[in-house]
Amino acid sequence: MNAIVISDLHLESIHSHSHLIDRFLESLPEGYELVLNGDIIDSSYPNLPSQNLQTLELIRQQSYVRKVVWIRGNPDNGSVMRNRGKIYFASSYTISNRLIITHGNELDKAKPLIHLLLRPFKHIQFMRMRAGLKPVNLTRLAKRVEPFYRLYRWKLRRDAVRFARKNGFETITCGHAHHPEDRVIQGVRYINTGAWTDYPVFYLLVNEKEISLNRFDDSVG
Repeated sequence: MNAIVISDLHLESIHSHSHLIDRFLESLPEGYELVLNGDIIDSSYPNLPSQNLQTLELIRQQSYVRKVVWIRGNPDNGSVMRNRGKIYFASSYTISNRLIITHGNELDKAKPLIHLLLRPFKHIQFMRMRAGLKPVNLTRLAKRVEPFYRLYRWKLRRDAVRFARKNGFETITCGHAHHPEDRVIQGVRYINTGAWTDYPVFYLLVNEKEISLNRFDDSVG
């Protein structure tokens, strides 16, 4: 099976790179499934600006020419599209025993830690917006507290590897942590596809020959 996996588009967020997402969707190679691995919409469908509705329309159109799997993350778990096309919604997706694709929020045992970490930044955000200032990227702010952010990534990575080992998968890919990485731990390959709210942006390419994490610039494949 051939597949391309992306995660954490965070449509509606002012930090989402909509122009890159649209270019990416328009350049997908034939014969590949598209797997959207969670956090595609930042809150709810009705609130999306026109640019993001256009992106969702591109995703819907793709569902008529290839299989499109939408794995629900945490922000978009309650989102309902008016016209889903042929999009298949799931909590996870597997490619034989080679790869399990799951967003990561359901494996995340460190949610209290990240919520505690983000609390002061959310307060800063609220005060900035009250003052009429431009919103800041909360994840980027949180990343500056490197010891906590590194611990959070380690916990998600550990829990994901344990899950893959327990269920007999060679590789597991997640989003959720907004940090692209590719490493082997205890015989399990862990890949995180990062987020499309930062530069650079990444996608996972899966075919019979390889599973590879790639940076997107002008085209894929």
